[in-house]
Amino acid sequence: MGDEMVLVCERITTPLMLPDNRLGKCRECGWKVQYRPHAPKVARICTVCALDRIDEVTEVLITQRTLDEVRDYLKKRRQ
Repeated sequence: MGDEMVLVCERITTPLMLPDNRLGKCRECGWKVQYRPHAPKVARICTVCALDRIDEVTEVLITQRTLDEVRDYLKKRRQ
């Protein structure tokens, strides 16, 4: 990964974590992954591959929109 920006994605779950998630493949291992429709258009890797390279990570970013969506999703699950 180095200085390259990548999108860390959750592997496919049934049902999807959020119903409008998009589907793709991990660049490293080929597993199917899910990501948000508004995610940046960069290389995607699954969480497993990302953890294998955690020592290379120098910065982690999350968009406000994604943070808001996750918060709303978790609130709905608690109700």
